[in-house]
Formats: sequence, structure tokens, C-alpha cells
Amino acid sequence: MSAILASICIFFAGGNAKAQTMPPVFAVTLEMQGIRLVSHQAATPQNAVQEIKLQQQLILQQDGQFRSVSESVWPGNIKFHFLSTGNKDGFATVDLLQWRQGLEIDRRPAKDARNAYADFLFLSPALLLEQASKRTPLNGPGTENDKYQEVSFDDAAGRPASMIIERISGQVQSAKTASATYEYADYSMQGNFLQPRQITVKSGGKQVLQWHLKAQVAEHIDAHSFDLPAGYIELQDKGILRATLIAPGTYRVDGSESGYHTGFSVGTHSVAIYDAPISPAEAAKVRALIEKTAPGRKLAYIVLSHTHRDHIAGTPSYVQDGVQVLTGKDGKLAVERQLGQDVASKVREITARQELDLGDRNIHIYPLASSHASDMLVAYDKASQTLFQGDLFYLPEVGPIPPVFDGGLELDNLMKQQQLQVQQLVGVHGRSGSLQEFQKALALRRVAK
Repeated sequence: MSAILASICIFFAGGNAKAQTMPPVFAVTLEMQGIRLVSHQAATPQNAVQEIKLQQQLILQQDGQFRSVSESVWPGNIKFHFLSTGNKDGFATVDLLQWRQGLEIDRRPAKDARNAYADFLFLSPALLLEQASKRTPLNGPGTENDKYQEVSFDDAAGRPASMIIERISGQVQSAKTASATYEYADYSMQGNFLQPRQITVKSGGKQVLQWHLKAQVAEHIDAHSFDLPAGYIELQDKGILRATLIAPGTYRVDGSESGYHTGFSVGTHSVAIYDAPISPAEAAKVRALIEKTAPGRKLAYIVLSHTHRDHIAGTPSYVQDGVQVLTGKDGKLAVERQLGQDVASKVREITARQELDLGDRNIHIYPLASSHASDMLVAYDKASQTLFQGDLFYLPEVGPIPPVFDGGLELDNLMKQQQLQVQQLVGVHGRSGSLQEFQKALALRRVAK
């Protein structure tokens, strides 16, 4: 294996690969662009997979310290921009756009940091190989005459992994973990550092990521590069699971483990529930809370704002005789694909304005062909002037009002077309907002343009 390590860095002269001794690498910076294939987040229910454009800058130091700045664009032109920085003792993430996490710092413990660093190393196979050789003997089948050798090792988090190496060049052709396979192609010299410019990541045999990248090697990175920016605060306590009264007969569930919110309206004989995030286990706890808050009322309607997985995964916990699951056009396709026929058999697609009679309370349901999800539904309780929506308008739990994305403009158009008198806008993410806050978010979008 020493011959392989010696040839990690190579140069080409007259078409022949020659080995060089690899210099000590203090830090590697990767500039990456790619496509992520995401299941159950498509702009239309007919599609099971959505392509998401990604950019990432990643700094990896040999001592386990790392820094990642990632950007992605999701359907509806929804943009994410996160900074994560950490070391062997833990890592922290902040939202640079301050809309999803607001001003709060998401901190993770040492185990998560080691796992993250170990995963990142698979994006730099030369550094991965060098570090792996220091921790464990790299042993595997093969003879000196074989072109390739497969070796097994423990990754930086102590998890079993393997890689296939071309003997002559020292290039890692692929690597495998318990959850992913990495395929490397188009190697080039980055200074004295050999780095593939294309990495394909597969899970379960299916491609999930395609990266195009370049690398830079540095002997020193300014320590302040790993600092969090000023202005962020520690994660605030969200309290216990509870039903918060917004207006008479109108509630939102706060304090869930996931941070997602479920809204519900209570009439004299039945209840309408808005969205069922994020798992059957969490939804079962929310259902028990709703039944306690509205005893004796029938759970009649589950209104799914759209059929992205994080908004519907808890639906099975509500399915029983007499319950209707409401989706927008073609939503049944996505429900059946994700949750099965038993749940899909309860689905009724809404393609025009509908009214739900809860007994002394009528809920108006409006379909909206949003750029985020074409099967979007918006619910409006005229009695309390409360609007329930998912992913169209977002206020962070803690932080300033951000400008709306495209979905906010679509929601504003719907409210104007239907002449809805709205006092409160309740979402699945973040805090509830007033009409004045929504109008400010719209104004910020206009200024940003």
C-alpha cells in the first residue's frame, strides 16, 4: 500500500504517470456545483423526483475542523443559504438568509460533527486516503499484478468503509459507505494535489448527487474563517407540545419535536386539520392533543396544503372511517406513491373552491397552482379571518421579517382575487404572521427586486 500512498500526487511527462511524495496537506478548499435529485419535493405531483441546483464551498482541515457554505434553489425559486462550521467537539449551522432558521444557531454534538466531517472527506479522495492510512491498515484482496485494489478501512467517524484504487496512478476510483457510493472521474492536478473534478453519489444504486468541483490546497487557513457571523443567538426553548388559541375555534400546534406546526379549526360537530407533518409518530401525538382540545368532535378533514413528504408523512395517523383527505389536483398520485393505497383511498382532490361545514363554522378551500407545488391548497376561516397555508409565506420563529419568495406573490394574488379579509396567516413553518407582517414581506420583495 505504500506505493499507492506515494503516488497519490502525480504529474504527467510524455504521457507517463510518475509518482511524487505528497506534501503535508493542512487544508483543502473545494468549490462545488451540482445537482441533487430529491424525492417527494417536486413542483408537480406527477413527478416523484425533483432536480435541485446546488453550490457549496467546503474547507476541510486535517485536524477535523471544517466549514461549509451551501446554496440551493427549490421549486418556487425558494433559496436556502446555510453556513456550518465545526470540529471534533461539535458543529453549528446558521441561516445566512435568516428566513428558515431566522437568527437561531442550530448546534449539533460531537458525534454528529465527526460524522459530518467523515462524510465530507469522501469529496476529497486523496485526503480521505491519506487520513485513512494513518488510522487503520489498508488491507484488501488483490495481487501486485492487479490493476485495481479494493481496500477496507474505518472512516474518520469509525464507521466501516471501502475504496477501489488504481495501483499505477494511485487514483481512488470509487468509495463505499453503509449509506452511499462515491464514483470519481476526471482527475486533475490542483497544485500538488490530485482531485477528481466530477463526483457521482449514489444511494441504493440510484444517483442522488452529481458534483463538479475544483480544489485548492493551503498550508494555513485563517482561524477566523471558522467563526460564526455576528448577530445570531442560541436556539430558543419552544416549550411543550400545546394547542395555541389564535381566535375562537382556531388553533395552531406549537412545541413539536420537529418544529413543524399543524393548524386546526373546531366547529360544533367536527374538526378540520391543516397538514400532517412530519411522521406518523409525531402526528399521533398531535392528534391526541387535538382530540383533547376538541372533545366529542369528529376529525372530518385533513387538508394537505401540498403533497411534499414533510407536509403529509403523518397522514396515516389520522386516517379512519369518515375522514376525508383533501389535496389539490393530482395530489392523489403523490399520496399513493408515498403513503400507499389505504391512505390514497381517503383522498378527495379539490380543483375548485369548496366549503367545509364544521357546524357553525365554514372553511373555504382554494386550489392554487403554485410554482412551488401545483397541487397547493389554501384554507380560509372567514369567522376568524384566519388563513392557513404551507410554504407560501414564512416568518422564522425568531428573527426579522424576510422578503417573500414567489409563493408569497401568488398568495397575495389569491387573496386579492377572492377578496379575502385576513387578519392572521398560519403556516407550517415558523411563527404565525399578521396581515401587516405579510404586507411588509411583500414590500421587502419589491425593494429587493
